Amino acid sequence: MYDSELLDEQVVIQRGCFQRIRRWWRGVHSERGSIIRGLTGWETVEETDRIIPIRTFTVDSDIPH
Repeated sequence: MYDSELLDEQVVIQRGCFQRIRRWWRGVHSERGSIIRGLTGWETVEETDRIIPIRTFTVDSDIPH
């Protein structure tokens, strides 16, 4: 069988820095999620949450008006 090969990743919902993602892995990985019969044979579908970093910036107050 194949090692943990990520086939696809899809963002299901995003609110601010919070994302709910769905991943498809090649092969049977029962610890990760549901096992399905997909286009490449046995696949595992995993749904998980992820927090993406927020971009920060600084404002320089020394700019003349």
